[in-house]
Amino acid sequence: MRRLLLPLAALLLSDALVLIGHGLMLTLLPLRAEIEQFSAAQTGFTASTYFIGFVISCLVTPHIVRRVGHIRCFAVLATVFSAVVLLFHAFPGFVVWLVLRFIVGFCIAGLYMVIESWLNDRATRETRGTILSLYTVINLSMIIVGQQMLNFADPSGPMLFGLAAILLSLAIVPVSLTATLAPAPMQVVKLDFRRLWQLSHVGMEGAITSGLVTGAFWALGPVYARGLGLDTSQLTLFMSGVVLGGALFQLPLGRLSDRYDRRLVLYFMSLAGAAVSAVLVFVPVVGNAFLLLAVLWGGTVMTMYSICLAHTSDNAEASDFVLVGSGILFLYGCSSAVGAPLASAFMSLFGPRGLFAFAAVCLLGFTLGISIRRKSHVVAIVDETEPFVTILETSPVIFELDPRHSEVEDSEFLAAENLSPGPQQDKAS
Repeated sequence: MRRLLLPLAALLLSDALVLIGHGLMLTLLPLRAEIEQFSAAQTGFTASTYFIGFVISCLVTPHIVRRVGHIRCFAVLATVFSAVVLLFHAFPGFVVWLVLRFIVGFCIAGLYMVIESWLNDRATRETRGTILSLYTVINLSMIIVGQQMLNFADPSGPMLFGLAAILLSLAIVPVSLTATLAPAPMQVVKLDFRRLWQLSHVGMEGAITSGLVTGAFWALGPVYARGLGLDTSQLTLFMSGVVLGGALFQLPLGRLSDRYDRRLVLYFMSLAGAAVSAVLVFVPVVGNAFLLLAVLWGGTVMTMYSICLAHTSDNAEASDFVLVGSGILFLYGCSSAVGAPLASAFMSLFGPRGLFAFAAVCLLGFTLGISIRRKSHVVAIVDETEPFVTILETSPVIFELDPRHSEVEDSEFLAAENLSPGPQQDKAS
């Protein structure tokens, strides 16, 4: 383990610092928008520009890396992110924030791509699973740490923005000083949505539903909590509880989907998510029960993306794995940009609880879509589906880090060399 982690220590430390700063900003910006008296619709639109920047960065960053390399690209993106964080406090206006949040989305997606490309280059067939698991744990735990840092100072003041800027600036240091060679330039993302639709209607519908609901939550969750009268510590516990629920339920639900029709698992997950959303809309819950509902909601909703990806991959050729993953991620990002403004309309009609009314409507619509699809399309019985692997909604490069991708590469190499694959390679192909 030491030999595995030592060459990656600088990169993972930079990743942790970026994610703490980003986790702080995820909760601070919607809360500060509420303090600056942005309407729910305005807050939703600023979040939309974040996701638009995220999607565009996934297309543009590979070209930047090809031109200047991984280290310079990381340093530039982190520096711009750090500067933009300070500008949020200096210029708290709606139009300015639209531009600033677009830049933040562009920067964070680019940083994800650089980090994941670097990790993928250093991973081997034997270590890919370990590295991906460690990276997932770091990402989720550091976002929770960042959210809890909201308690360090008054959200209406400059202190928290300065703290986030410091963390993002410090993230440049480990990567810049590392003696490890930077990897080869990353590949340009390829998309084929027609192919995705042919592979899995449910997978595409689930990615869109997941984006609509989670995009709305990240944009308006703090506004919802503040609208219920929660103080800052209660608000951060609520937000962290949702992330924690996603982390805790990810693997158990994924393993369950390995044993049964993934569409059936998705059906009951979305139904349970709709039920929890309905409770958050109609029942005045406080204290520990409220935190428990946050964990349950995160467990049913924040895990949906990975299972939709796994279901779509089951129907695809092994060589299409990265293409499928990239398409699902882009659908998730685009629908996230739409989810926040739509949810803000619900909040305008029904108050803060309209956020979870919107979530319930989306999730119930997805259950209906699954029901229709299962009646018209029966999945063939096979000995074994592709094993579930937890995948984050970060960048298309994350799919190259998935251990299943290394098996695809081995199979393609054997086919090119006209070799007879062994049992494991044959299973992967």
